[in-house]
Amino acid sequence: MLRIRLSRTGKKGQPSYRVVVTDIRNKRDGRIVERIGNYNPLTDPAEFTIKEGRALHWLSVGAQPSNAVQRLLVKQGTIARLGRLRKGESLENLVAEYEGVEVADTAVVAEAAAIVAAEEEE
Repeated sequence: MLRIRLSRTGKKGQPSYRVVVTDIRNKRDGRIVERIGNYNPLTDPAEFTIKEGRALHWLSVGAQPSNAVQRLLVKQGTIARLGRLRKGESLENLVAEYEGVEVADTAVVAEAAAIVAAEEEE
């Protein structure tokens, strides 16, 4: 079983963490499957970045987040988007929404392409 959890880095007394996907049986800082982000609790407010697309991918295939990562994902809004992904919304649209990029509706784009192609034939 896969788990999304924190892996500690940094000097003694100055922790920072990586958000990693790993097998549940591996050690805290052991072998990982993929690194998807980082977390620095020493700044005020604490800074963290998690790759939205990769987090949604791993959650959709059954990876379970640890309690600490669960709180970060809720704060980022990923857990809410996961529910929408499971209802059928596309991963690309959800990631684009998180990044603040507008994505055109695919049906509208296909319809516009058909109109342009028809005009070119005439």
